[in-house]
Amino acid sequence: MLAFSDVHIDDLKNLTIKSFLGIVVNDYYPLIYSQINEFESCIKELKNNYDVDLLETTQQKVYNEFDTMYRKEKLVLFPFILKLDEENKKSENCAPFKNIKQHFTSIVASLTEGIQEIDNIFINSNNAELVESARDILLNLKTTFIDLQLIKDKNFYKNYKNCGSCGSIVSTQ
Repeated sequence: MLAFSDVHIDDLKNLTIKSFLGIVVNDYYPLIYSQINEFESCIKELKNNYDVDLLETTQQKVYNEFDTMYRKEKLVLFPFILKLDEENKKSENCAPFKNIKQHFTSIVASLTEGIQEIDNIFINSNNAELVESARDILLNLKTTFIDLQLIKDKNFYKNYKNCGSCGSIVSTQ
């Protein structure tokens, strides 16, 4: 099986659905978990000098929503898509797609709030390197989430959704 390090994110759209979902679950999602944990480490260091309650809340929201989304995709949506692919048909039920959209929307909103919080509170920080690192992690997470969801939605999910009212998962950018 290919690993994400072997494939540029733009090349993911050219994979088979099975290879794509394998790379997402086995490579991209562990990377996202590590970035969330790295952000948590930055928060712990910032806590020595600043009130970071809102950033802790952001980190927990992102982690909880991502963890829920990951489990729902891995256990429900991805097997559902693979079954649809095997049967060469579209879904009669778009609820699994809509459920993921809710989690994705919440994650992006939390990341955006976290970035704004860093910008507002830490603009004149004495610990600029650490603050910049925390901000970069959130920006990278947001970019990764959006880029990956765009590829999922435009290159894979659309092939299995039968409902026109679902819309794009990334329409909330």
